[in-house]
Parts: sequence; C-alpha cells; structure tokens
Amino acid sequence: MKRMLHKLIIILCLGISAVLPAQSVLTIEEAIKTGLEKNYSVMIVKNESEIAKLQNNFGNAGMSPTVSLNANLNMATVNSHQEFNTGAVQDRAGAQSNNTGVSANVNWMVFDGLRMFAIKKRLSLNEDLSAIELKQQMESTVYDIVAAYYDIVRINELIKAAKQNLSIYEERKKLAKLRLEIGSDSKVDFLLTQSNENRAKSSIIQLELQLLNAKTRLNTLINKPVDTEFTTTDSIVVNFDPNMDELKKGALKSNSSVLISRQNELIAEQSIKEARSANLPFIQLNAAYNFTRAQSQAGIVFLNQQAGLNGGVSAGWLLFNGTRNSKLVKERNILYLNQKYASEQVQQQIDAQVYNSYKSFLLNKSIVALEKQNLADSKEVLDVSIERYKIGKTNLLETIETQKNLEDAQVRYIEALYTMKLAETELLRTNGSLIK
Repeated sequence: MKRMLHKLIIILCLGISAVLPAQSVLTIEEAIKTGLEKNYSVMIVKNESEIAKLQNNFGNAGMSPTVSLNANLNMATVNSHQEFNTGAVQDRAGAQSNNTGVSANVNWMVFDGLRMFAIKKRLSLNEDLSAIELKQQMESTVYDIVAAYYDIVRINELIKAAKQNLSIYEERKKLAKLRLEIGSDSKVDFLLTQSNENRAKSSIIQLELQLLNAKTRLNTLINKPVDTEFTTTDSIVVNFDPNMDELKKGALKSNSSVLISRQNELIAEQSIKEARSANLPFIQLNAAYNFTRAQSQAGIVFLNQQAGLNGGVSAGWLLFNGTRNSKLVKERNILYLNQKYASEQVQQQIDAQVYNSYKSFLLNKSIVALEKQNLADSKEVLDVSIERYKIGKTNLLETIETQKNLEDAQVRYIEALYTMKLAETELLRTNGSLIK
C-alpha cells in the first residue's frame, strides 16, 4: 500500500507540473533586443528621426523649381444695350458669354545668396542629429533594462540567501526545542529562535514584493504585459576591464552627449550662413504657357482666343532694411559662440563622469573581492558555531550573532555585485560603446 501510495503521489505531481505554465527564461540579450524594438520612448524617437530624414530634401532647401497649373471658367448671361459712334444701336437680351483660361507656370530660384545651400546643409545636419539622439535614447533604454534585469537577479539572490538562512533558523529552533524538553536550555532560547525564524519569513515576503515590483518595471520597459511571468539568469557576471585613457578617447569620439553638442554647433554655424545670404542679390527664372478663350454674344468681338509661351528673369538686391539683417548675423554669431561654450562644458562634464565612473568601478571591484572573502569566512564561522551549539559548548546568543554576520555578508556581497554591474554599464554608456 505504501508503495502504491508513493507512485500515486508521483503521478499527481507530474500531472500538476504538466498543467502549470512553465516560466520562460529571459536572457539579458533578449530583454535588450525586445526593449529596443518595442520600448515606447525608443519608438517615438525613431519616428522623430524618420521625420528629420523626410525633411532633408532639395525642395525644402529651395533648390527645386515650383510648377503650378491653373485653370478658370466663367460663364454669364447678360442683357446688352450698345450705341456705336456711327449711330447704330444694338440690343441683345439673354446674351451668353464664357471665358476659359489655362496656364502652366514654372518658377526657379537659381541664386539666392547661397541661402539654399546653407539650408540643405542644415537639413542634413538635422538628420544626423536625430540619428545621434536616437542612439542616445537607445543607450538610456538599454541602461534602464540592464539595471532592471539585474535588480531582479539581485533580489532573487537575496531571496535564495534568505531561504537558506530560514532553514538554519528552523534547524536551530528544533535544537532549542529539544534542549528545552530535556531541560538543558530555558524557554527564552526557544522564543528567541522562533522570533528569528518569523523575522526571516517576513524578510522573504518583503523581498517577494520587491521582486514583483522589479519584474513589473522590466515588463514595462520592454513593452510586455505587466503580469508576464519569466525567470532570469541566477548570476551577475562582470568581465569588463577598462582603461582610463581608452575610456577618455572613446568618450570624445562616441559619447552621445558630446556628439549632440558638436552637431548643434555645426547647425548654429549654418544658421549664420543663412542670415548672411540676405546681403547678396537673388536671381529667379520664370516661364509659363497660357491659353485663354473668351466668347460673347454681345459686343463687337464674338471670339478671342490666345495661346503661347512666355519666360523671363527677375532679379533683386536688398540694399537696406534698417540694419535688421546685420543685427541678425551678429545674433547668430553669439548663439554659435554660446553653443561652442556648451560643447566645451559638456566635454568637461563627460570627462568628470568618466573619471568618477572609472573610480567607482575599481572601488566596487575591490569591495566585491573583500565581501566574497567575508562571505566565505562568515559561512565557516557559522558552521563552527552551530556545531559548538549542538554539543553545548556555546550559547544561543553567539550563534545568533554569527548568523547575523553571515546574513549581513550575503547582502553586502550581492549588493556590491549589483553596484559593480551598474558601474560597468555606466562606463560603457559614457564611453559610447553600450550600443554597437
């Protein structure tokens, strides 16, 4: 009977596991790929980049000719009374007339003080700027995804450690209860172990709530339903080995904030050329084909029809407009100078950020090594303390203290790993190599 009951329990467990949906494993690479495809902030900036690309054309720059086609038709019925110098009189009642006209016009600004070339260059720079802004948004999204993903890994590791500690509390509670029953310990020791056990259970529940919030945040970042269940990897791996000189060089060439500031500097330079173009003359070519037909039952001419081509050149030169244009040029020069200052300021800020991130990474690397050793030592001390407690060579308070040391060491080690991972990600973002 026992054997049959054991088989039945196994079959029931297998059946339940087959019914329950399995949680898919979400890797950091899959999370980043999904986020870059579906994150709303990324999609919005992608659309803005597409708009800048569409705006960069010869028509918007004023380089293309404009062609228009116009037509008109007017019809009328009139009562006409006409007296001629010959003395003749003509009266017509209900005389009909109609006028028809069709024209095709072409206008082409062939020279406008080089303004059209400055505008086309600015449109191209705006398109490049939108591409850099997209890269910056993608980097920011990747950083948020990495932080959220490894926050889940961090909490899972804390839960795993908390459950291991709970099992130790449960074992210690059994020992305290046994020693209470045989009279070798007081009830205080038993109540202390029970209190520690309850505290450990409460900590696990709080960590489970943190895990729920962390998973919701990651699902939001990668645009999945907030209740989507998944599992992550169970370790935080850091393999980055940065070099300060290489980081600085990389930041100068690839940091998005630096590139955006420099791009705005180039755009400001083009705006000066646009303003200066008003000081030069302009030349425009004009051509048209016109067809007109006028027909009337009243009057001397019953039909008048004309058709033909015409063309010409128009030119102009603004000589004086109250110094408005010269002041505009000065204003654009000041804006350009301010943008140069802004670029230098951004570069200074990025240098400081690279330095701080680099030092933070190295310090956290040292902390991880120390806490890893502390964790190993704390485990060994606790094992010895529990064995001593079992044979009555130490009291409960010492065992509690050694376990508290282990718990603190576990938390510090896991937190140090997570902080080191964030420092690594920030260094890659600052260096401009987070997005390849």
